[in-house]
Amino acid sequence: MTPPSSRVRQCCLALVLFLCASPVWAADAPATNATLPELRMWFAVMSAAAALLLGVFWARGKGLFGLLGAVILLGSSARLWLTQPLWFPRLEISADPPENLIMLALLAAQAVVTGFVLMRPAGRAMIGDLVAGAGIFRLFLLLVLVAAFSLSATPYVAYGHHVAFGLQIGVGGALSLIQMATLVAMFAVVGPDRMPRIPVGVLAGFATLASAILAWTAFDRVPHVQDELAYLFQARTFAAGTLWAPAPPEAAQPALEYYLFDVVDDKWLGVPAQGWGVVLSLGVLIGAPWVINPILTGISVWLAHDIVRRAVSRDRADLVALLMATSPWVLATGASLMTHSTMLVMVLLAWWCLIRAGEGSSHRAVLLAFIAGLALGWSFVTRPLDALIVGGLTGLWLLRRLPGGFGQVLACAVGGILSGSALFLFNYGITGDALLTPQSDYLSRFWPDTKNAFGFGPHVGPPAKSWGALDVWVGHSPAEGLLNLFNGIAALNLELLGWTFGSLVPVWIVLIWRKTLTGFDRAMLMIFVVLVGVLFFYWFTGTFYIGPRYWHTALLPILVLSAAGIEAINDRLLDRHRGRLHCIVLLLCAVSVTSFTSWRGVSKYNSYGGYTGDIRRQAHAAGLGHALVFVSTTGEIGSALYLNDPFLPPDQPIFLRDLGAEQNAAIIAAFPGREVVFLEGAE
Repeated sequence: MTPPSSRVRQCCLALVLFLCASPVWAADAPATNATLPELRMWFAVMSAAAALLLGVFWARGKGLFGLLGAVILLGSSARLWLTQPLWFPRLEISADPPENLIMLALLAAQAVVTGFVLMRPAGRAMIGDLVAGAGIFRLFLLLVLVAAFSLSATPYVAYGHHVAFGLQIGVGGALSLIQMATLVAMFAVVGPDRMPRIPVGVLAGFATLASAILAWTAFDRVPHVQDELAYLFQARTFAAGTLWAPAPPEAAQPALEYYLFDVVDDKWLGVPAQGWGVVLSLGVLIGAPWVINPILTGISVWLAHDIVRRAVSRDRADLVALLMATSPWVLATGASLMTHSTMLVMVLLAWWCLIRAGEGSSHRAVLLAFIAGLALGWSFVTRPLDALIVGGLTGLWLLRRLPGGFGQVLACAVGGILSGSALFLFNYGITGDALLTPQSDYLSRFWPDTKNAFGFGPHVGPPAKSWGALDVWVGHSPAEGLLNLFNGIAALNLELLGWTFGSLVPVWIVLIWRKTLTGFDRAMLMIFVVLVGVLFFYWFTGTFYIGPRYWHTALLPILVLSAAGIEAINDRLLDRHRGRLHCIVLLLCAVSVTSFTSWRGVSKYNSYGGYTGDIRRQAHAAGLGHALVFVSTTGEIGSALYLNDPFLPPDQPIFLRDLGAEQNAAIIAAFPGREVVFLEGAE
């Protein structure tokens, strides 16, 4: 048994290794995605981390295990170096820059080291055990799935590059085979056989801290997509106690116009569903809106752990919490200003309350069911469709407690109606129609000839060819639904765990090996399948920013199945190897944060979409007071517009799109007495 003090030291060491990966040094990076010097610095840090890992295990007399661990880290980093990070990630193998050749050499060296270990007697025995326990056909099918979803087919279908797609999945499958073979080799050498039990409080705290560091550095506390500007605008109006701000002067409206911002009569408002905006307003009130999602991320880790602990086992809960706290998808979502963390917490809170309520209708059970209803109702105000799916399935599950649980069913329904009705009140207050959302009203005018809707047909989705490869064909069809589905799976395979050989490997194992699932596992699988199935009928998948975000509500189901897959592997291992598996999973999670999350921070999220903090820094340095600030930039004008107070108060600057001398003059006349400043944003 590992002494408690030793376990604490091991947990602290793991936390330090995780945090050392954070891209803190990217905070003052220039307003472009990663340049070659930044990538070189990133890889130098990865090399140092690999050397540290090797040194730690070498000092403990487990040098070969440490070497393989360092090879996993360097091999993963080399593969990421060769990966084009934006939109639809893919491998780019060429001799330019010259470092690409070094990365290919490192991957070749990984294959050599792995082959050397596996050709030893212990390695050959491990291969024999693997084939006997898994079956050669199942192993082949696993490799096919890993290769097939190693990248998205969408751009290749959109532009007809079918041969290139075949080459990509061939090379991707080969690299994944090498990386998985290295993991097999780690069972054939002397190494650690007991993973420290990391307290859930440490994991929740880490998730909060890591997301906050990402938000401060790589994300630069700046919105990175248009939706985030609208949410922040909403939060500022809600923090002021109103649903909208007064419409700006007519002359200024073109300079302030932005997608998902609407001016109707004398109202200026953000049009998305309001649930997240209300929560985000708490951050506005404390002057730090960027901190809310990291806090919610930590809460979600704790809730997920306790749900799985009560529903399945403590061991499964520990695995789920570890995977969740180190998931690049979770950490990036927590660093953003998107709505998904709030949605997830509301769903998890509801499930946690209902599981704690148990059977019957005691006062405590009824109160917990009422709180669950409030949470599900607010999820409806946050993301209505997700809430209808998850809330409907949760309600069906709750009906199983009848007749003894009638009080719970009634309390949950009442709670859901009370909080969920806020959506209709928002609608009525803004549009005058309780059933007409501000976003539907806005898009009906913004897309007059098409509609943002579910189903198939030529008029579903944005105007023809206006979204490029994000919307391949005009309208929506079953073929495009299938293409979007494959794109979502490929994005999940990349982003979920940050395992470069395939984050979905544990899930594939559950399906291929037909692991016996618990009732809770089956419920989670049902939620995932139904949510993804419904979204098949929607024209868009939204994977280009922070992974398959439309599927984020099903995060716990997919992590529960991933943990079940790891248990399935463990069940087929010989007794002497079972402790080793969890140590390797911990290593993979550490590599994910150290390598993948920091790579994402440097190569993608930093200045993503042309949004930067440069205008904010220029404005702060210049002390602009109440000036009219006309901004011209080849980047994203949202980097300036998000700085505006919706009420355009006389003592604060107003940032506007530079529209040229004539229109600028009309705007200046609409705001008499203000200093006029011109700023240029970085590219």
